[in-house]
Amino acid sequence: MTMNDLDPHDEAILTLAASLLDSVGAHRSIVPAEVALPCLQAAELLESAGGRPSRAELIDQQARPSILAALSAMSKLGEDVLRTDAVLEAGRSARRALNALS
Repeated sequence: MTMNDLDPHDEAILTLAASLLDSVGAHRSIVPAEVALPCLQAAELLESAGGRPSRAELIDQQARPSILAALSAMSKLGEDVLRTDAVLEAGRSARRALNALS
């Protein structure tokens, strides 16, 4: 599967999730490095999978709900996109960031 074969629905989900995670990573004033770096990595991986991240507001100005929203969006990806290495690793990175908030 190439980015040219990407369903518009899946592209929108990848874009949303990448945008949210990138925004979390960019908010260094409220997010420690152990949260920011995995979020930035996840955003980059989702971009490599076909997402087109743009500036997004944090949900409730907080990292946790924004990461959870990104993971929730990713769960709605088509199976062929969800099982790609980039998306799976992005999910793992986002989970690491979430765990670092605990």
